[in-house]
Amino acid sequence: MQLKMMCGVAWAALTIGTPFAAAAQDSAVVEELIVTAQKREQGLSQVPISITALSGEQLERSGVSRVEDLYAIAPSVSFSPAQSSSGAGLRIRGVGSAAFSSATESSVSTIIDGVVAGPGGAALTDLFDVARVEVLRGPQGTLFGKNSSAGAINVVSRAPTDAFSGFANLRYGEALREIRAEGAISGTIAPNLRARLAGYRLTQNEGQVWNPVRKTDENKRDRWGLRLRADYEIGPNKLDFIAQYEEQDNACCRVSFYGLDSRAYGALTRLYLLPRQAANGVVPSPDNRLSIADGPLNESTQTTHLVATASHEFQNGHVLRSISGYRKWEELDTIDVDGVDVNLGNDARQQRDLSILSEELQLISPGDQNLQYVLGLYFYDQNSGGDSITAGGAGTILGQSSTTSRGTVDVRNYAAFADGTYDFNEQWQAFAGLRVLYEKMEVSSQRSGNYFAFSPGTFQGKISTDDTNWVGRVGVRFVPNSNQSYYLSASRGYKGRAVDNSTGNLFFTNPDRAVLNPELVHAYEFGARTKWWENRLVLNLTFFYSDFFDYQAGSFDNVTSTVILRNAGKLNTKGVEADFALIPWQGGSISGGLAYVDAVFEDFKGAPCTVVQNALRTCPVGGQDLSGRPLSNNPKWQYNIRGQQNFPLADAIEGYVRGEYSWRDDVTYGGDLNPATRQPAFGVANFRVGLTFADGDYEVSAFVENAFDESYALRIYDSPAFPGSYSAFFGPSRTYGAELRAKF
Repeated sequence: MQLKMMCGVAWAALTIGTPFAAAAQDSAVVEELIVTAQKREQGLSQVPISITALSGEQLERSGVSRVEDLYAIAPSVSFSPAQSSSGAGLRIRGVGSAAFSSATESSVSTIIDGVVAGPGGAALTDLFDVARVEVLRGPQGTLFGKNSSAGAINVVSRAPTDAFSGFANLRYGEALREIRAEGAISGTIAPNLRARLAGYRLTQNEGQVWNPVRKTDENKRDRWGLRLRADYEIGPNKLDFIAQYEEQDNACCRVSFYGLDSRAYGALTRLYLLPRQAANGVVPSPDNRLSIADGPLNESTQTTHLVATASHEFQNGHVLRSISGYRKWEELDTIDVDGVDVNLGNDARQQRDLSILSEELQLISPGDQNLQYVLGLYFYDQNSGGDSITAGGAGTILGQSSTTSRGTVDVRNYAAFADGTYDFNEQWQAFAGLRVLYEKMEVSSQRSGNYFAFSPGTFQGKISTDDTNWVGRVGVRFVPNSNQSYYLSASRGYKGRAVDNSTGNLFFTNPDRAVLNPELVHAYEFGARTKWWENRLVLNLTFFYSDFFDYQAGSFDNVTSTVILRNAGKLNTKGVEADFALIPWQGGSISGGLAYVDAVFEDFKGAPCTVVQNALRTCPVGGQDLSGRPLSNNPKWQYNIRGQQNFPLADAIEGYVRGEYSWRDDVTYGGDLNPATRQPAFGVANFRVGLTFADGDYEVSAFVENAFDESYALRIYDSPAFPGSYSAFFGPSRTYGAELRAKF
């Protein structure tokens, strides 16, 4: 069935033609993107890593303007939203972490211009004026250290240009009355000094969810950002400086009631939720877009990102490079915890401050020798603090109550690494890498109050944990000719210890149980990079097999109504990934990708039980056994295909038609594998038509995204405090719009 569906999509794209983002439309060959996945500039086919490289132009044409939107065009990438971005996160090959714990990091690391962006919401940056995004699948800790056991997202901004140039884009979407403006100006401003100034502004005047209680649209975004990038080069010395600042003020992110299960109803569900839903005309369903929360909804963030890269090239061709980074992320969010127009958990306010200081020193060998290597030292210092207050109960049988929490998390990571390749001859190459690291984490927390969801009283706790470990890779690469290369690799990945400081008394009364073991992975890959039909067809395949040990799994605990973290004994993932690009005729091409990921818990005893198991008292003592069950939040099949056909109309005027289709298999979102959190398979289609003038310098286009108005959830989970009720975050609905583009 899947094969027939995929063939049908491919045939439909072929009938209209489809573009490869990095290919010039007047070229008869697919042009290869240059990537830096191995800390040096290389063609994509030269890199023995499973990688999807997306150019900035391709991201813009696909309407992808945020890191969290990558799931729409990069197979094997998933995104888990949350009411606060601190609980959101990315997954690769089904593996990741999205938990409301400041002492837990995702298994997917996001790197922005060479600097780790940090955990949680700090990594969810906007993509404006980017040269490319590299999605690196599998363990990447050797070269992209700091907890990248499942993969890494490498974001590279556009560099300054020698000649004076720039661009301006203006987009309008009718569904949310969205206006997004983006632009940049670049050029030489003094001898040996170039600079580039870029910025964007996004305003949404309507939201995806309507609240009849507050009589307002919700889930609206308002954000803007600026980036200054300058480089100075004199002789063998070069300095590249980046200063970026972003602000967000979002009325986001409210959930909708998705479903009910009467077998698991609790007292609060019967007394409050069901009557309030009925009174406001809310029918929980996959099509419900109503919220009845009476409390406020807002998240504001400020992000400062600074990078200074200094390099010196010696006469023998070696390059000494220093990458100094500083990142500060501040968040303030206010949400209505209960989600109904009764004050059970209103005015929950959370404030978080995160600062990161990092330094990486690299010695890079010349690229024209048999032995090519990178040696490096790395330092990472992360400090975060936060406080929150949860209040509610006024006017109810619960009485007025509130709880205040404060905490800090300090992380330091030191590492030394070496990675290199050796060319035995023109056909055979060996590569290997090793990274030795030391990481220390200190977590302190204090909680005081009598809010009904927490144990009353005052609690204080402090946990310190450290670990010395290593990651590495080894493999061989075979290049029989200029159009084919194959590699076989084995790697060991690592994600540092985590502290579960979000589940209440456990952190204070039994701190040893609150510390999770490091997450380790043994991964194996076989990859093929091939070109056919006189370089008009590029096909890349990767077969992978990975074993995760002590996987840090997060799931909703229905007893405490919180997300908890536990080590799963062993997780196995295996599958195949494919990326392709084809230019079948003049002005047209096809590109797309496919991922098949089979992820199964081989050993996971003591997992949280579902709300139904708890209600029916069928939950085993110590939790359920998920051994042999599939990993949550992992669609087994994913694929996407893109297409565009250009055709000349007059001198320097062209028209084009573009189509995209993305499909994802059914998935169970709940970490407890509750069937009620299952999202059926779905597909999303986007279409665009446009005209370009003056040899592409100006463009006007019209688009429709989610053309068939497919309703789908990006996350389904147990509604806090209301057993038997499920809430969801939905993907974007259909929107029409227009876009103007100009460059000079």
